[in-house]
Amino acid sequence: MRKKIALAAVALAVLGGAATTLPSLTGVDTVAETAVNASLAGTVDVGDCSYSLVKLAESQPSDQALIFTNGHCFKFFGADEVIVNQGFTETKQPKVLDAAGKPVASVTRTKILYATMSGTDLTIYQTKETYGELAEAGAPVLELSDAHPAAGADIFVPSSFHSKSYECEIDGFVPQLKEDVWNWTDSVRYTDCAIEPGSSGSPIVDKATGKVIGINNTLNADGKRCALNNPCEVGQGGAVKVDKGRKYGQQTFQVYGCLGEGSTIDLTKSGCTLAKPKQ
Repeated sequence: MRKKIALAAVALAVLGGAATTLPSLTGVDTVAETAVNASLAGTVDVGDCSYSLVKLAESQPSDQALIFTNGHCFKFFGADEVIVNQGFTETKQPKVLDAAGKPVASVTRTKILYATMSGTDLTIYQTKETYGELAEAGAPVLELSDAHPAAGADIFVPSSFHSKSYECEIDGFVPQLKEDVWNWTDSVRYTDCAIEPGSSGSPIVDKATGKVIGINNTLNADGKRCALNNPCEVGQGGAVKVDKGRKYGQQTFQVYGCLGEGSTIDLTKSGCTLAKPKQ
């Protein structure tokens, strides 16, 4: 959560021009879609938490760019609270980083396209800049995977906050991860990534493809049971497991079922499984 992973200073407790004039996303500084080494390419330094510049496979140069991070990096949400298409006033100076962690382009967030801590822990920002404009500035962008990741996959978790990456494997998946009032579904369990405060919101990148398969979000800090900063694993039959020091993330392939053309969101789409606002 924001107390535990988002802020290092807090103790552990969680324009578009015509498309024909713009370079293709795959032609200019797009992060490779083949086996990659850990790097900071495509991460975004905001000054709190960790963020990444992300596109879908079908994103166009004229689309507004999207930035991913955790829901709790925006605020601590209610258990069933969801935000959709809410205006956002930028108060910081986000910078897209290259592989070495050097700032290469500025971005301005203008809208919270989607944010929640129900079922997942995710905030998706829409930016003023298009993918094409950022490509012209030399900003790398990460592609979102549309597939469920596999246990045993080699991953890295690049943190823009710490200017470093954490490498390990996917140990498995948790049917239900419970922390305080929040419940997250099919969470990613890491083997031994040395996640630390400030890494909340970092993308989880599959080293075999270079694609984002999730967002880093929590760890069990003290060995407590299902408490703030101390998530517990709830099995299919309801059995609860506490694993002190274990780190987790949330999958992101589900986003494909809910985003539309032009970096828009449509929670009414058939197959969209993201949590929806209560009526």
